[in-house]
Amino acid sequence: MATIVVMPFHWAADMNASFALARKLQGRGHRIFFLTIPDTEGSVRAHGFDWLPSFNQVFPKGELEKQSTSEIQGKAYGAAEFKARLRGMCELLRNNEISRATRAINPDLLLVSSGMPWVGIAACKTGFPVIQFSSTLISVEDWSVPPFRTNLVPDDSLLSPIRIMLAWKKLFLRRRFRNRAWDISSELKALAHDCGFPRDKIDFSVETWPRLLLPELVFCPKELDFPRRKIPEGAFFVEASIDVQRKDDSFPWSRLDERRPIVFCALGSLLTTKAAPQASRFFQMFLDAIRERPALQAVVAIGSYLKREEFDCPANALLVNHAPQIELLQRCAVMVGHGGFSSVKECILMGVPMLLVPLSYDEPGNAARVVYHKIGLRLQLEEVSAGTLGSCIDTLLEDTGYRDNVRRMSQKFVEIEERSPACQIIEETLAGSSARS
Repeated sequence: MATIVVMPFHWAADMNASFALARKLQGRGHRIFFLTIPDTEGSVRAHGFDWLPSFNQVFPKGELEKQSTSEIQGKAYGAAEFKARLRGMCELLRNNEISRATRAINPDLLLVSSGMPWVGIAACKTGFPVIQFSSTLISVEDWSVPPFRTNLVPDDSLLSPIRIMLAWKKLFLRRRFRNRAWDISSELKALAHDCGFPRDKIDFSVETWPRLLLPELVFCPKELDFPRRKIPEGAFFVEASIDVQRKDDSFPWSRLDERRPIVFCALGSLLTTKAAPQASRFFQMFLDAIRERPALQAVVAIGSYLKREEFDCPANALLVNHAPQIELLQRCAVMVGHGGFSSVKECILMGVPMLLVPLSYDEPGNAARVVYHKIGLRLQLEEVSAGTLGSCIDTLLEDTGYRDNVRRMSQKFVEIEERSPACQIIEETLAGSSARS
């Protein structure tokens, strides 16, 4: 039995994926601790795991709620606030934050989110084996795979690699001249120097944060990705890592009419906070589309900050703040969403075709993969209306090809989830570490 410390980013996608993997490791006899900021303690303990605090000085309890409240009022946290937090975390890491927090348990391995490369750099300083994990797809320069902030769908034409190449060139030019406020390269280089981490093990030619060239579990079967010319260094495409046992919110199941197909609509926690006005308009257009289709029933999860009384809700729609998504998808015919990677994977696992309206970050690339594999449809935001939403929902319900395709991919997801290559990689690393010691 090994002692494993899991360090996810505080976003739901990272937390939920790490819970799924941790539950499997726990079932195989390993002792699991989560090392996270104070605001995530309740969630960690509710899922049955031991918890250790980190970065208390930078993220005191209540900090995430404070940020959400500010953003719902239109006062977004920007690059300056992020950089201040980053520098605070880096200073704590220089002063052995990870070793301090884990001293009493003497871990055998650290599992660190690739969304926090600064933590990965300092984790290597501890001397314990380090494996990264990613709850998004890796977006590194590859002329067969476009950046995931674009809507490009590769094809067999001669122009496809040219379009993709130009998209990468444009991305790096834009970063060089326009997005420098969010560049964390100098902070990572300084931290790497202080922690003795090799600079050549940091890849700066990526779409998101610089990527550490360490072993990395990508929580996505390769069947969902675009075909790549080569696998990124250190990457292992493993199971989707979906926590089907996670503790979700209560739900008024008695209000569902099982005789009518259910269409579920959700935009995730970030968008309903950071872009509440846009989310509100989107939900109302969806409700207007559902009103015109009394043979359907809809469930709409509007998040914590939007109010149900603000919507003109038809009789065949149910508005809730949050929904138990895994359980609900088991009963759904279609999901309408923004293309968050966790939701896309959960729809595939449950065999549910999708209608996606990507808005930001990796959502365009996730939606492009859904289109590429013919497991759903997408609309651009400027195309969205009650009419277009309704028309796409009708297509997904009437064209059985989408459901057949997603069910085939679901079978592959289930098989890989049960085989759990992520656990195998972790245990091989542990065995190798034991042999060396």
